[in-house]
Amino acid sequence: MENNEKQESYEYKGIGLGKSEKYTGQQKFNEYIRVYNITEYSDLQILEDLIFYEIAQERMKISIENKRKEHEKKNKELPEKDQKEYSIPTYIHTALNSNLEQILILKDKLGLLNLNIGDDAFKHFKILENKFKIWCEENQGSRTFTCPHCSKNVVLFVKPDVWEIQGHKYFRDKILCNEHLIKLYKDKKITSEEVSLILGTTPAYTEWLIKKWYHNEEKS
Repeated sequence: MENNEKQESYEYKGIGLGKSEKYTGQQKFNEYIRVYNITEYSDLQILEDLIFYEIAQERMKISIENKRKEHEKKNKELPEKDQKEYSIPTYIHTALNSNLEQILILKDKLGLLNLNIGDDAFKHFKILENKFKIWCEENQGSRTFTCPHCSKNVVLFVKPDVWEIQGHKYFRDKILCNEHLIKLYKDKKITSEEVSLILGTTPAYTEWLIKKWYHNEEKS
């Protein structure tokens, strides 16, 4: 029940995609969730970004194919000695490689790489294991946990001899958030894209915070 609620609270938007691409993106989004059992809100955000890059990759390949066909059509109008093979421009190669790199990075964050396992339970375990490895690499100097007294998230910072406990500045209760950051956004001093870069989320998450949390507070 809890996992279904997490999935239902996240709405796939397909920002930056055309109408038909959004439909394709929604299908891919649902299929990823079904196959890999992706439930966490932050993972669903990463998944939407992954799908955007995957569709962008397909879009670039279609563009290359269309340009190749145009080239072949023009080639037929030339004498055989003047005909040349179509060569993909360097800038397109660079864009494809850069986009593919982002796809691999996001798949790695979701723990989707190197999974050729038939057993669903073991596959899910490997996904969690890969996620944990990535998390450990990115959080070597600190650990976040829920305080048993107040139930809020706090962070432990490594010192040479002990752990130092401080309040977690990027959580409000258990929601990823920074009060001052959101205030700057509401005062129109920074954009939702800048908020997402700092929090490691997406612009849609910023709007979700405003709509689901701060907007309700203003009404009360």
